[in-house]
Amino acid sequence: MVPGLSSGDGVGANTTPQQLARPSAGSHKRGMDEIAQQLAMQVSEQLPAVLEAILRAGHDPASQPLHLECSLTTPGQGSGLIDNRLPVAAVNISNAIVPFNPSPLTESSGATPSVGSIGLPHVQWQGKNSTTPATSQAKDPDLYGSERPTKRARQRYDIASDAVPTSAVQRNGNVEPARKKRIPTNPALQPSTFDKFITGIWDSIYSSIRMDPAEVIEQWQAIESSGQPKLLTEDQHEVTTRNSLGNFGRMNILTRKISQTGKTFRSLEIIVQAHWVQCFDDRVAELATEMPREKAKRAAMSEACGDFGWTDKELRNKTAIWRGYSDIKDAAGWVALVFASTGLYRFSKYSLTNETFDKLRALRHRFELAADTCHPKWRVLLGIIGAPTERKYIGHPHDWVVEAGDEAIPLAPTYYQWDPNFSYKHLDGSVVDEEAWGGYDPRTVMADTDPAMATCQSCGEHQSDDPRQNVCSCYANLYGCSKPNLVPLQIFRTPNGKNNGLLACCPIEKGLAVGEFVGEITSGLAGLDVMIGETDQATYQIWQGRQGNHTKFVNHSCAPNSHFERFVWLGKQRIVLASLGIEAGGEVTVDYGETYWHNLDKECKCGQPCCRYKDRRRQVDASPERRQLLGGAKVDGEDSDEEGNR
Repeated sequence: MVPGLSSGDGVGANTTPQQLARPSAGSHKRGMDEIAQQLAMQVSEQLPAVLEAILRAGHDPASQPLHLECSLTTPGQGSGLIDNRLPVAAVNISNAIVPFNPSPLTESSGATPSVGSIGLPHVQWQGKNSTTPATSQAKDPDLYGSERPTKRARQRYDIASDAVPTSAVQRNGNVEPARKKRIPTNPALQPSTFDKFITGIWDSIYSSIRMDPAEVIEQWQAIESSGQPKLLTEDQHEVTTRNSLGNFGRMNILTRKISQTGKTFRSLEIIVQAHWVQCFDDRVAELATEMPREKAKRAAMSEACGDFGWTDKELRNKTAIWRGYSDIKDAAGWVALVFASTGLYRFSKYSLTNETFDKLRALRHRFELAADTCHPKWRVLLGIIGAPTERKYIGHPHDWVVEAGDEAIPLAPTYYQWDPNFSYKHLDGSVVDEEAWGGYDPRTVMADTDPAMATCQSCGEHQSDDPRQNVCSCYANLYGCSKPNLVPLQIFRTPNGKNNGLLACCPIEKGLAVGEFVGEITSGLAGLDVMIGETDQATYQIWQGRQGNHTKFVNHSCAPNSHFERFVWLGKQRIVLASLGIEAGGEVTVDYGETYWHNLDKECKCGQPCCRYKDRRRQVDASPERRQLLGGAKVDGEDSDEEGNR
């Protein structure tokens, strides 16, 4: 028996028949199958390393055969008696070890020559009651090396050098089998073609590429009359911010402009192709007044083939794709085509169904809102086919509230029931209330003169607002980047009475920043929803009642998908809303915490099974003290709060 080889986990040389259960016939077979699988796993994991150790010790397989056995033992009755061995299976593995002759290159390289190569792609166990003769194993050429082993087998078992096999790890000079990768029981589902298509549209809308046809036309002249490249027609302020614009810097600008130009012209191409389908159908309808419709289609197709210079087959194939573009336009509007990613062709060819069109119709107004506010001039592209070019939505992307399948509505009127004069100013960063703090910023953790101010307290790297000098990658989409892009989020009207909420257009991976909690840095406010921040020097409040950003609209949930984290950037404390894994189309939620809900006469509407506050109002209303205080009457407005989005 090969020394050092265990026969299995818990079922080996020291396992007695009395230790094995006595189940029914069916369960007995299942139990034996599990034992056999355990034995095979142990052999496949440990045998190569054991054989390698034997070969390196000088063992000669030709003169000293190796025999692998599996047996059960029963203890002898009484003390001092020898255990009984019951053979289960056996196999001769000496012939599976093929001598290996190192090449001259291996010898000249100084590598230690190997004494053998192990090739065991398959091991067939010869059971005690098996009807298959042992000589039948000779039919497997790979087992005895009569044929050249496969590339995978050579890579795994060749020990021609001191290198550790890829299936093993080396610890303290000993080669041990690597642990097999365990397949997860619940693998993550891959996004569908439709999900990828929709995510591509959102990514394109919220990307840094500007969809401005006027700028593209201006930059399209790549060569001056003098023959020199026209690379520096950038706005003066962008050029002057660079100390020196060498060849690499010039190529960065050119590549960005050409990428932007390519995207814009690709959008123009798709617009024209989708509109051609409508023109083709109109031509067919015109000809159908004089001839049968099928004949009219062939006649219109022949006219187009002559103008394009294509064969009938070529045009028909392209028409099938272009008709898909037209169908997408009819469902989701021109915006879905203009900002579609590279997956548009495949999506149009294979994935268009009635269900798909219903989903696209529900997203149409959301797409248009994001495109109009992030790319104010994108509709100018539609002028090439005579379509309207006026914007439908003006202002900041979060000045509007989207509803399922309906056009977006202005933000302010959704709060008029609590404040008829409500208005909201969107901020990029917090502002300090000078009446409360004067010229001091209470978020200060380290003074600007402190050398450690520019060192990140989380990762220890250098922080800088200049992206060329910044090394810190904590919340890289917020701090230290050239231009923070808008996170693909929209304010939406909740269906369960929480007023407004925050909707994720794309998946937001765990750990990414949803946004910084931005508002007015003040103190001393009471009876209002505020965020409390604290440093060693001061305690302050962040109020988002009249100014702030999208984090104002995040609702509470007892099972949230985001949470607040304190982070120091350039010596100032920031409160960041970080994702815990937010799905596309899901509401962004956070746990307000016990401090918010303490003594609050309000019922939680998160709807989670683990909700901690769903019976809170019912319990308060049922208390004798409150009934006596209210005299059995209902207080006006007790079903609402200050702003209605909780």
